[in-house]
Amino acid sequence: MSQPPYGQPQPPAPDDPQQPGPAYPGQPDPSGQGAYPGQPAAYPGQPGTYPGEQAGYPGQPTGPGQYGQGPGYGAQPPAQQGSSGLAITGFVLALLGLVLCLIPVVNIFGGILAFAGLVLGIVGLVKASKGAPGKGLSIAAIIIAVVAGIGVIVSNAIFISAVDSAVNDVATESVEEVAPEAPADEDAAVDEAPADPAPEDVPALALAFGETATFEDGLAVAASVPAAYTPSEWAAGAEGFTQFVRIDITLTNGTDEAFDPTLTYTTLSSAGVEGSQIFDSQNGLEGGPTTSLLPGQSVTFPVAFGVNDPADLTLEVSPGAFEYDSVIFSTAP
Repeated sequence: MSQPPYGQPQPPAPDDPQQPGPAYPGQPDPSGQGAYPGQPAAYPGQPGTYPGEQAGYPGQPTGPGQYGQGPGYGAQPPAQQGSSGLAITGFVLALLGLVLCLIPVVNIFGGILAFAGLVLGIVGLVKASKGAPGKGLSIAAIIIAVVAGIGVIVSNAIFISAVDSAVNDVATESVEEVAPEAPADEDAAVDEAPADPAPEDVPALALAFGETATFEDGLAVAASVPAAYTPSEWAAGAEGFTQFVRIDITLTNGTDEAFDPTLTYTTLSSAGVEGSQIFDSQNGLEGGPTTSLLPGQSVTFPVAFGVNDPADLTLEVSPGAFEYDSVIFSTAP
């Protein structure tokens, strides 16, 4: 077989398969035969190919990542961002506990919220150590919950101490008011003994009709001598009696304030039997006065009773419900 002229490519043998040429300059020939002088190894700009790898078109990317594929095997995923729900919840509960920790009684509920925030904060911190988000909020929840718990304990201690002190003060004042002070000596006891009140200051046990009882503040009560009385046809309260008496009651306000006579109340007994008060509008017996008495003023109003014995009468006049004692007038010697 004749050799081609120098510089011409050698045709392949008809019986042998065509051997591939080198893919890039400097690559050894797989057939063990080098290229003929002047034969190009590859087209200019065409990338070489490795055995078993198909070459792409010029400018086409090859290898991992082509056609929009993601990172190759072993690449780290992007870090998670945001906050954990447990961390946020624990932070909010701990903050509410801190707000309520200084309010007495209510801070008990605040302590419960703070404890819940502490638990959630610890759980969130454990998850954050494994890569979950929310580490900062978890730490803040733990710190705030601890501070709130301390606040609950301190505020309750102060509140209980204040209540205990107030109760002790009230009890001490009550004992001081009940226990009388002992006199320094017998002479002091004699000197400090109250003087006997004047007869006109305190009403006697029973006054005679026609006399006047004067209280310490200046209010005076008088009752006239009983007189026989005949009720009209329309009088009320006369049933069951055949004898009747009329008495005029006089109230004199000698105090420095106005006196309300509305609560003045009178009762009478005769010979051991309760008399019946007569109401007779035709004769002016309509009850006691209702207009207030100014200082220095007086008012007189009549009362009548059905009695068993006009010679045995006991009249009781109460000028007030609580301010004054009752005044008693009697026909007994």
